[in-house]
Amino acid sequence: MKFEFQISTASDNNSILQECERRFQWIKEKGYSLDLNLISNKVNNRDMVKIVLYGRKSPGLFRDADIIHIFKHQMSEILAEHILSEWEEKLIRKEINRNCKPLSVDEKEGVFSRAREFIRNCHNSESLNLLMNYGRKNRIAHRIFDHIENCQHLAIEGFINFCMQDYLTELRFAVELAREELKNEKEYNEFIKLLRHFVETQSPKVYEVNLTMGHSGVFSLWDENGTNIEKNYINYYLSDMIYDDINLDDLLISILITIAPRRIVLHQTNGLSFSEPVKIIKKVFKDRIIICPGCERCYDYASNTDHKRHT
Repeated sequence: MKFEFQISTASDNNSILQECERRFQWIKEKGYSLDLNLISNKVNNRDMVKIVLYGRKSPGLFRDADIIHIFKHQMSEILAEHILSEWEEKLIRKEINRNCKPLSVDEKEGVFSRAREFIRNCHNSESLNLLMNYGRKNRIAHRIFDHIENCQHLAIEGFINFCMQDYLTELRFAVELAREELKNEKEYNEFIKLLRHFVETQSPKVYEVNLTMGHSGVFSLWDENGTNIEKNYINYYLSDMIYDDINLDDLLISILITIAPRRIVLHQTNGLSFSEPVKIIKKVFKDRIIICPGCERCYDYASNTDHKRHT
């Protein structure tokens, strides 16, 4: 028995050869021999991996047809892994160069990093990530197997371009998502910069503002003398809340921007440090922020909150 299979690609073929050597060791143990050769073509910059499988004449447990079938299955897995490891990043960069031309070099690199993260880590669960990545490799392997079932040659570039449109669509979507996220992040940073400039150029209406905020977004503000001040400013924004549908988070930030205090003391921030309004406040006011280590108001607020949860 003699079975010959050829792979042509412009990418690194050494990894294919090494993986074939490792994965097809069992064939040699069954009495078959495997010749692996790398043939370089400098004219079209395409290398060809030539694999020749020789069978023994004496009968064994497996028929030659069974060995070839298993060989094709494993070859499909090897090539699927090769596409994911050697081609995926190139394909993402190609998509970025095609559809993100106005972006700077640094912005393109940012899109690339995000797109690669999206395509490899679609979910927060690590085990689900592994399952999703395995599923992608498995889909590609099945597509390759269908192709080589009746064919003894695979041109990887052509196969990707003409037989893996759904995979290319996934990569294209990841790039678009990454580009949109980068755009939103840029706009967000510009917005923060604008607010920071406004705060720095304003005269403070109150020197110090103390803040507590619940998980529902309800907040309380008082000055350095302990006088509650939020009601005065809530009345100022009342019409905006009614007609423009401003939520409590937006209201809190608007009030603090209007007051432009020299110092903001955050009380009872456990669990709220990473909430969106607190993150914005920290970015806008930066070194004006002080985290209260724990005071009577913090204790009272925590006690009242716990009491409400249990009643």
